[in-house]
Amino acid sequence: MTETPATQPPGAADAVRHWTARLLWLSCHRRPDSRHVLEALRSGADPRAAATAALGHRIGGLLWRTLEAAGALDALADGREVLARAVEVQRLRELLLVPRALELAVGPLTRAGFEPLVLKGPCEAVRYPGNGLRPFDDLDLLLPSGQHAEALRVLRDAGWELARPEARDRYDSVLVHHAAPEMPLELHYALEAWYDRASSLRSDELWARRRPVDLFGVRAYALPAPEELVALCAHAAKPYHGFARLMWVADLAMLLGKMAEQGEDLDWGRVRALAAEGRCATALAAGLSLARLAGAESPAGLRALPSTGWRAEALRRLVAGEWVLRSAPPIHLRFALADDRRRRAMLLIGYAHPFPGVRGRLWYLRNVRHALRRWRDLRHGPGGPGGPGGPGGPGAGSQARPGRENLAVGPFSVRPGR
Repeated sequence: MTETPATQPPGAADAVRHWTARLLWLSCHRRPDSRHVLEALRSGADPRAAATAALGHRIGGLLWRTLEAAGALDALADGREVLARAVEVQRLRELLLVPRALELAVGPLTRAGFEPLVLKGPCEAVRYPGNGLRPFDDLDLLLPSGQHAEALRVLRDAGWELARPEARDRYDSVLVHHAAPEMPLELHYALEAWYDRASSLRSDELWARRRPVDLFGVRAYALPAPEELVALCAHAAKPYHGFARLMWVADLAMLLGKMAEQGEDLDWGRVRALAAEGRCATALAAGLSLARLAGAESPAGLRALPSTGWRAEALRRLVAGEWVLRSAPPIHLRFALADDRRRRAMLLIGYAHPFPGVRGRLWYLRNVRHALRRWRDLRHGPGGPGGPGGPGGPGAGSQARPGRENLAVGPFSVRPGR
């Protein structure tokens, strides 16, 4: 088992936070060691605080499984019933809703000759060692942009309806079906909008590397393991994600852990090449460093992060892993996880993405000034990156763009993600 690098703080309150965070990280292991779980509980971990945080991080099922295996569910006290209900809902969704929604979405497309690539949710859920351990709220399918209009026609003929007006700056269409209203479909023709593009990964290149798979009894297409690993890290490192949810780290741990259990060798050379090609080596290094806290080993060279400067300090705080009980990651991670200066400059512009018209131009100017002040504080402000009073200090949260509502769950305030 991989140990967390942080040492136990001397203060009692800090010790509780430390061991509660430790319990959350242990829950993300593919096979948690009950001895270490019980050690965390004896040392001061707060199970009820862990349950609140786990629900925010979308790992409630993993925490329940971990405490159950250690014979420690009673430690949840009055939080046990709340967590039990949430876990059971997710289990039933996976058993009853997911196969139906996948067939409704993928079936009409494959019968019409399309080969939709399934992203994230269902592909990750099948790797978890139990039903309902990996929640997701919608289905993400990817087809090349040239096939998007015809695929939409096929889906609408199959009973899907557009859930929002099409927009010029979107990269997908959202649809709902009356037979599975709780599982909307996002039909992608790109991975993100220009103002959120922190890497050079391209949707058409990923789609071209698809392979046929069986997902919940439905014939579909998924990414090979190296491409999926890199894509998962890039997704979790998006500027409005910043690895804010442990679920995304657990995905990495489950992917690597299942391959190790089955004796499959991951082509790490291919992983390195894909990350270099996609200019997301920092995202990969951060993801693998966090996955190591969840028990998943990887080559040390691929976990190498910047060693000097403001990015080094921002990323050091991220991969230390103690942030899991705090608010969403600070704004400087929006820029620190991008590989090159050009991408960081584009993200700075995108941070103040304008609305149309005069109101939009005024909003743009005001928020560009705000972004530049943030950048100045980040580089030269008091305490440096993450220091007291700086952009990463206590209480600093992610700055969501208007129109991107924050999701407040327990101590968290993060943009909804999948």
